[in-house]
Amino acid sequence: MAKRGNIPRARFSISCRESDWERIREIAARRGVSINDHIVSAGLTAEPRAEEPEARPLSGAERRRVVRRVDLLAESMLAEAGHGAGAIARLRQAVELVLAATLRDMVRQDREHEIGPLLADAFGPEHGPEVERQFRAWMERGPPAE
Repeated sequence: MAKRGNIPRARFSISCRESDWERIREIAARRGVSINDHIVSAGLTAEPRAEEPEARPLSGAERRRVVRRVDLLAESMLAEAGHGAGAIARLRQAVELVLAATLRDMVRQDREHEIGPLLADAFGPEHGPEVERQFRAWMERGPPAE
C-alpha cells in the first residue's frame, strides 16, 4: 500500500480497449474530476448484479426430450421449406458444432470418460454410441482451432 499524506492507499492497474479508455477520460473531464476519482466513484456506486440462480442439470430423459423436440422442429421446418433449405442445413450444422465444441472442451478438461455416458443419456443408448463415434472421427480429423 502506498501512502498519500497520512492516508494509506491501495494501488491497482486496469486494462481496457482504447475506445473504453477514451470514454472514461471524456466522462471524467465532463464531471470535472480526475480519471482516478471517476473510476473510484463509479466503482463505489455501481450496484453488484444479483447472482443468477444456479441451473439444475437436466435429467437424461429431459435431455432426450429436448433433442427430440429440436429434431422434430428441424424436420417440420424442412418439410415446410422443401429439401433445398440451406438455412435449415446451416442451423443443423451449427447445433452439431456446438455439441462438438462442448465435447472437445470435456476432452481438454480431462473429462473424456464422461462423454460416452453423457451421449447415451442425452441421445439414448441406441443413438449415443453413434454420436460418440462421429465426434471422435471429427476430433481425429483435427477440429478447427478457436
